[in-house]
Amino acid sequence: MRVLIGAFANILVLGGCALAAQKVTDLSGGQVGWVSYPSTSEQIDIRGELVLPGKVDGKAPAMIIAHASGGIDARNLRWAAFLRDHGIATFQLDYFGPRGVSATSASQPIPTYDAYDALRLLATHPMIDATRIGIIGFSRGAQIALWTANAPASLTGRHRFAAHVALYPSCGMASVDKGGSGAPVLVLVGTLDETTSVRSCERLVEDARAAGRDATLTVYEGAHHGWDGDYMGLWFHPALGRSYYMAPNQAVTERSRRDVLSFLQRVMK
Repeated sequence: MRVLIGAFANILVLGGCALAAQKVTDLSGGQVGWVSYPSTSEQIDIRGELVLPGKVDGKAPAMIIAHASGGIDARNLRWAAFLRDHGIATFQLDYFGPRGVSATSASQPIPTYDAYDALRLLATHPMIDATRIGIIGFSRGAQIALWTANAPASLTGRHRFAAHVALYPSCGMASVDKGGSGAPVLVLVGTLDETTSVRSCERLVEDARAAGRDATLTVYEGAHHGWDGDYMGLWFHPALGRSYYMAPNQAVTERSRRDVLSFLQRVMK
């Protein structure tokens, strides 16, 4: 068995950047880069990196990016660059660093409250359209993207997510109910994923549609967990206590990017 933990070394560098974040309570001054802001659920400061697209015609839509169990890695940066190339601001949500969690931690959170706080924070930025803020997540982060679809107004205030995109989530651990954000949901999964079955994702989307939600499932034949990442081989997940296979697939990565962009163009215009 090959255990890939050296691949996460760049997270330490990213974390070092995050430690120098500007401390803010809102973004009304147009702040960009790494920022830290108070959590509404814990006695900690959450942090993230906001980057605007190079060319903005009016206020830009934005996507919160929720990392997987390895933390913020090169996959996150590639997706962020891709989204910005298409006029979408990106906010890399670091929900591990402020809690002292790493890829090798036996306990890893799935803090939906961090996403709600990020939504409210981004809505105060003068260059971001508060009505077009979505969330995209990978694996563990995909659970955040799915669970926030059920967020009641009591948690998000007057703001609502505009889109929820989940790449290879554990569909059996989630549901998309009537109400919540009311925003469209896109789930993407591979047929060779050892952590979640296509059937469980089909049931999730079927139930969401039955509840009146706009939900879409895209299945990629021959794709493993983490098809858009850089890790190949068995990886032992300390929080799950078991191993599963991951493998990059450039063709599927390109298809998934096109599918996500098409979805966002439809729902966020």
